[in-house]
Amino acid sequence: MRLAFWSLVIATLSSGIHASNSEPDCKCGPSDPCWPSLQEWDALNKTVSGRLLKTVPPAVVCYRSREEYNVEKCKKILNEWTTDTFHSGNPFSVHDPTWSWDACPPLYSDGTGISGDPDAESKGCSLGTLSPYVINATTAKHIQSALKFATKKNLRINLKNTGHNPEKSSAYGSLGIWTHNMKDFKFHKSFKSCANAERHMAGTVGAGFQDGELFEAMSKHDAISVGGTNMDVGVAGWSMAGGHGYGSGIYGMGADNIIEAEVVTPQGDLVKVNECENQDLFWAIRGGGGSTFGVIISMTVKAYPMPSVAVVTFDVSPKNGTSPKQWWHTVARVHQEMADLQDLGYAGYYTITGNPMLWHNTVFVYNATGADDARNKTLPLESALKKVDSFVDTEISQLYMPSWYQLIQRLGSLTESTETGKTQSIRASRLITRKAIEDVDLFPRTLENVGPKIFEPKTGVTHPKLSGTMTIGKTPVENALNPVWRDTVVHLISEQRWNDTLPNDIAEKTIDSMVWDKGYALRQLAPDSGAYINEADPYEPNWQWSLFGPNYHRLLSIKEKYDPDSLFWCRNCVGSEQFAQKNNGSLCRAV
Repeated sequence: MRLAFWSLVIATLSSGIHASNSEPDCKCGPSDPCWPSLQEWDALNKTVSGRLLKTVPPAVVCYRSREEYNVEKCKKILNEWTTDTFHSGNPFSVHDPTWSWDACPPLYSDGTGISGDPDAESKGCSLGTLSPYVINATTAKHIQSALKFATKKNLRINLKNTGHNPEKSSAYGSLGIWTHNMKDFKFHKSFKSCANAERHMAGTVGAGFQDGELFEAMSKHDAISVGGTNMDVGVAGWSMAGGHGYGSGIYGMGADNIIEAEVVTPQGDLVKVNECENQDLFWAIRGGGGSTFGVIISMTVKAYPMPSVAVVTFDVSPKNGTSPKQWWHTVARVHQEMADLQDLGYAGYYTITGNPMLWHNTVFVYNATGADDARNKTLPLESALKKVDSFVDTEISQLYMPSWYQLIQRLGSLTESTETGKTQSIRASRLITRKAIEDVDLFPRTLENVGPKIFEPKTGVTHPKLSGTMTIGKTPVENALNPVWRDTVVHLISEQRWNDTLPNDIAEKTIDSMVWDKGYALRQLAPDSGAYINEADPYEPNWQWSLFGPNYHRLLSIKEKYDPDSLFWCRNCVGSEQFAQKNNGSLCRAV
């Protein structure tokens, strides 16, 4: 089932494409006469100080037919492949094999792929959608040279720091720019971006900075900045798309906390963007998504005094005899209390998994004086669960830390998957408003539709897993973030996974069910809402409205101003409807 998922991707992308990719309306690809010669690649390498890399899929060392074959190196790759750090630290690889066409998976000694395909070795190892060449950029000049070359040769550009958003971090036939090693950091006790701006404690981070690095760097100054719940995620891409995570419920979304950035525009200009300079671009990069308007070189984000924090966890499970209807009505009812807590400034995450069914809630109480104080402040949630104790069992625990960073060191990544690079997946998501949660009939029915079932799956596809995010910055900011976020109680995701042993027809039915059954149910529950750019269904219908809301037309005009030739293109990004991919992966202007 190695390319089954990609076959549906191509079917979705290629409608309306008639030009061959050697025509002017298509980007130049590796099989085209316009593709740069070896001499031209060598010349580019000299302009970037020898930092041009010719892509070699990391797992090629597992293939006996290849000269790179090495048993020990293959064992090492197999051990590391399912970790986020492997893929973020590799200039070529991405976290989800779906979006690289699963073209070169690591192999076990019998030739079976890590995702379970027994014929993986016989299918061979190829680049798939990985960029044939990647620049390991460490300066603005490296990036300017890359953009100039790509413009001259009509190439696609692919941007990657960590690759956590794999559908936007791999691009067939592209010139890759890897910003992962741009790790500069500077702390500012008082930062004022321009005359019209307020002063803030802040930190300036390079394009390759990751959330864990941000937290550690700020802790040395007894400070905190908002960041994601996965320590491996890149600060820039996370925040430009909105950014929910640690601290965002009390200090605002990632996009709300950007106060300045250095950007290389598609024309190759290095510009500063803030409240006074290039104000339209400053507005756009704060919520309008990454890989769209230019390449971030550095970003300055707000910082705050280090808070204390307490964590209260609620593990809720159905009692024997509790029906699915009783269970989901209980979950829906408790959401209303969680919404009230959110209004008081509390934030948290939850997952609902099965089978057996478990609802695991983590609530953060910032600036608490102790564990008992946090427990007292979450009593409304505890009381709500006691009211339904005839249907559910609840275990409650609490932990207090005088320093928020101490907690982060203890918790680590809340959202790191043990299935990274090993399974394929599909998700649907929605920003669920208070109005939707207060629908006592439709909300529980929707949860039952999109959540895990009481029975065991028998198709080779996992139960749907629900993930709920309640760390949402409510205070409006003049930026491009979809305004529906400010009325959102929970960002809800339903996700299913499978491996390469799954037959093609079942995989395609699973995708179809997620988009048009579970996804449809979520859209019906909150029809006027939207979805989070970084965690949306890749097949989201009417994505312009769902991801960007009423801001889309303004964002599109800014895109056309700074990137009229669409040098930057990524799936469901601003302006992406003007191009689409053909069956061979090449990118052509839509007809």
